[in-house]
Amino acid sequence: MARRPSVTWLRTQGQRTHRQRYWLALGLLAAQLAANAQTYQFDSKHCIPEFEFTHLGLTHQSGRFDNIEGQVTLDRAAHQGSVLFDIDAASLNMGFGTETPDSAGFRMLRVREFTHIRFQSQQLFFNDQDQVIAATGQLTLLGVSRPLTVWVHNFRCARHPLTRTEVCAGAIQATVIRSDFGLLDFIPAISDAIQVNVPVEAFRLAPGTTDADPARP
Repeated sequence: MARRPSVTWLRTQGQRTHRQRYWLALGLLAAQLAANAQTYQFDSKHCIPEFEFTHLGLTHQSGRFDNIEGQVTLDRAAHQGSVLFDIDAASLNMGFGTETPDSAGFRMLRVREFTHIRFQSQQLFFNDQDQVIAATGQLTLLGVSRPLTVWVHNFRCARHPLTRTEVCAGAIQATVIRSDFGLLDFIPAISDAIQVNVPVEAFRLAPGTTDADPARP
């Protein structure tokens, strides 16, 4: 005669089945969200990061980085997304052309040792019109990673008038306190607070591709 299962065994099996269904549903939801997300590649020609600082408390000076790469994923309906924005530190330009290894900027950023400056985010914020308004993530500078919030203004997505490819654009602003990353040179002659401004244009990638059309203007 077969032994009847105990109430405890039945309850345990029921809980196990419930957990399996829960994780299966969660996995299906995550897969659906991933399927709805679109990937966009930053246009390196039109995403030049510029930064401003005060010099001797007298003037505002600026510089930029000429080479960047990265991608953003967006699911505007679900208000989710991610960002990877990578800056080539050796592309530093203080208005006199690309800096050289002997320049003060190269020495401050220790470019030979830390070749990239990177911002990564897994948390984007949207308004009621499904527009990105901010992102929180990690900025890595001189090998040090610290939390950073960037603000996004004038976000919009549209068809590019020339390529007809969907493009998302906006203006990013952030304030970086460089001493938080161990970048202490010349403070306070060169301000600790650095204002960062990045115009952004990112082209939607076609499914199965890893690079947008390089021939766009």
